[in-house]
Amino acid sequence: MTHPPINSPQEVAGNTTTERPPLEVIHAELAVRRVLAFKLGTTTRSALNEAASSLRELIIAFAVEIFAVEADMSFADRSFRLEAIHLVDNPPCPTALSHEVYAYVRAQAHVLRKLIVMMQQPTEHSHMSVATRPPLPVRPRPTHKAATAERAEPCAVPSGLAPSLPKADAHE
Repeated sequence: MTHPPINSPQEVAGNTTTERPPLEVIHAELAVRRVLAFKLGTTTRSALNEAASSLRELIIAFAVEIFAVEADMSFADRSFRLEAIHLVDNPPCPTALSHEVYAYVRAQAHVLRKLIVMMQQPTEHSHMSVATRPPLPVRPRPTHKAATAERAEPCAVPSGLAPSLPKADAHE
């Protein structure tokens, strides 16, 4: 998926009718892209901790502005607000493993990306629910087919024990 350059002229991005997004939106989108480009094996723990704290501040700032009027929010908006608050209020503990912090930072990035989309919505349509907005990206789980369980040959066991599946006779 390609994105238009966020800091290029509007003509380059193909957007000549609307104005540029505010600077804080550009900063937040760049932070989200940077965090989603992290790789688990090559990102240091200090970089993950730094990203977690900066994304936390951005989520708080965007959520305060977006969810300022509680009376106008739909049920879906309230539910998303609770999810964002829960994510902000429950960071991983300092002794958490790196992959837990990595997953937390990615979850923060997805929440911030959805907040960015909500902020860029026109103000006259601010009463639109989260259900009408683009959903957070969800990666599908790989499916395990039953055919992969059946193997042509039984596995060799290094302990010297006989394999659990008997070999088929050559006469059949």
